[in-house]
Amino acid sequence: MICVLGPKGGTGKTLTSCNLSVSLAKRGRKVALVDLDLQFGDVGLALGLKPERTIYDLAKSAGSLDADKVDDYLIEHPSGLHVLMGPTRPDQAAAISVEFLREVYANLRSTHDFVVVDTAPGFTPEVIASVDSSSHICMVGMLDSLSLKNTKLGLETLELMGYDPERIRLVLNRSDTRVGIARDEVEAIIARAPDILVPSDRDIPRSFNEGVPIVSSKAKSEAAHAFMELAALYVGPGVPSNGTQRRGLRRRGNR
Repeated sequence: MICVLGPKGGTGKTLTSCNLSVSLAKRGRKVALVDLDLQFGDVGLALGLKPERTIYDLAKSAGSLDADKVDDYLIEHPSGLHVLMGPTRPDQAAAISVEFLREVYANLRSTHDFVVVDTAPGFTPEVIASVDSSSHICMVGMLDSLSLKNTKLGLETLELMGYDPERIRLVLNRSDTRVGIARDEVEAIIARAPDILVPSDRDIPRSFNEGVPIVSSKAKSEAAHAFMELAALYVGPGVPSNGTQRRGLRRRGNR
């Protein structure tokens, strides 16, 4: 289970979540993508999917949760990716509890090779529960001082939570933007080097508008290759890909 984080909004979490998920699906993995931006989620827009069934509908449904029931609320993308859509209205977010999320994740992990969670900005209770349930973190930042500052704080927060740093990947979006900060200065600012550099590409906003991830619409572009390389980090040698792997979060004092 990969939790995609970005303490600052607008860094490219949804872009990364969607392109990572589709890239994993293209590699033959069974993948579920959860839109956890419960008030303003854009996964459906980015993938060109209509929110016929959402996580809100699942939360309000009668009876207990099991894998078959959760599967009924997933929407299939042409790539084979399964998507649990976010609520269609901000007021519906209150129906999604932390306990409910933990049940949903457990059921999804039992039936999928990968579960990718696109989170809202910040460390809300829902995001913390998702981090706690995850096996890997993908932190997304951009090449500007505000984003880098928040990325550093996010990484420090994960460290305080006892998250295994070896299970954290760092993606630098729009990595070639000329804003007075060189890429080689990023490591000094956030105390680690990015794992993946995603270049600026005018086809990225176009892919969002068209609802087709860039790994599908412009598979030979440098941006698409960056997201494919990110997927390769998770399916490469020594990285477990099944839903039963031990989670990466280890509380301090209980290691």
